[in-house]
Amino acid sequence: MTTDPTYEPLVSETRERIVRAAMELFRTHGFHNTSLAQILQQAKTTKGGFYFHFKSKEQLGFAVLERARDFWIDNVIDVISHEPDVRSRIHRMVEIMTDMYRGDIYHGCALLAVLTAEMMEHPSEFADRIKSILNDWQESIVEILKKGKADGIFRNDMDSNALALILIGCCQGATMMGHLDPERVDYDQLLHDLEQWILEGVARR
Repeated sequence: MTTDPTYEPLVSETRERIVRAAMELFRTHGFHNTSLAQILQQAKTTKGGFYFHFKSKEQLGFAVLERARDFWIDNVIDVISHEPDVRSRIHRMVEIMTDMYRGDIYHGCALLAVLTAEMMEHPSEFADRIKSILNDWQESIVEILKKGKADGIFRNDMDSNALALILIGCCQGATMMGHLDPERVDYDQLLHDLEQWILEGVARR
């Protein structure tokens, strides 16, 4: 065992570079179309450095998805939970997702949109983990919508689960279109329009 006090930080730094490189490449090219050589080049590491941390590209993919899940919990769920009411929670979630789309904090929406589209016809543990993240996303929205109904803000006939799925589908679709044609698609405006239309549509009158 090494006694070099700098060893562990260097190991952690290398692993972090690999994960970050993979996140960006998977977002841009997808999982299957990203080669190990591309990951090594972007992470500025060797095959030995890669296999020290990961047994395979699939294991790296799991690490990327785990990072996406952790980010969602720490930077979305925990953050919006401190908002004082349902409307401000929804608004804060939209703001964070807009920042994610721009890449101001992390391209999480685009990463999940690309991987979801890619894995739809490839049943696997990797696809199951993506579904799990999307289910967590849905549950977080359902919780907000149910609270809105309980507080008398939203209509009682609103199906919280169905609306949560619609919202996720709209966000994922807008993300894909925004990256496909960024000159014509104003993602910020789309998300805020969606927020306004949804809130007005399900508001209790």
